Amino acid sequence: MKLNVTIEIPKRSNVKYEFDRKTKQISVDRILFGTEVYPQNYGFIKEALDWDGDELDALVVSDHSFMPGVNVPVRVIGAMEMIDDGETDTKLITVIDCDPRFKNINKLTDLSEHTLKEIKNFFETYKLLQNKSVVIKGFKDETWALNEYNECVELMNKYGQMGKDEFINKMKQEHPEKYSV
Repeated sequence: MKLNVTIEIPKRSNVKYEFDRKTKQISVDRILFGTEVYPQNYGFIKEALDWDGDELDALVVSDHSFMPGVNVPVRVIGAMEMIDDGETDTKLITVIDCDPRFKNINKLTDLSEHTLKEIKNFFETYKLLQNKSVVIKGFKDETWALNEYNECVELMNKYGQMGKDEFINKMKQEHPEKYSV
């Protein structure tokens, strides 16, 4: 499946930018507490609302770093299932779709095993100095990722106008399975 990902954080950055759905702005949220840098470009899919109350996150595997706010055409090749501070926080894994160097990457197993280890390691460790817990539940295939995307599009259509805290409180009551390890 082809989508557009709006970049929040360039590859190799230690600045955590965050998109605000209400203001439509990307702002600096924080500087990462440690020496970690994002292993790939990181962004969001504007039409999809994840269970953490933010747009669905996506990593964009590419040789290049992209500026915050730009849209990158991608192909979804899988996902990383993650719980961040008690909330489901899925990361779609995508590859750039307009670079011929990546035309043969269509599923997670087409990436090097080391690339996936870097992604997993980053998300397991990037909040340690903040004393926050992150649990990586594992990598999932393209079919799982596309189902997650579709579910998140439904959430955005139904609850996208709701405030983040209100949404999370409602979802915790209605779908407690999405808020546990």
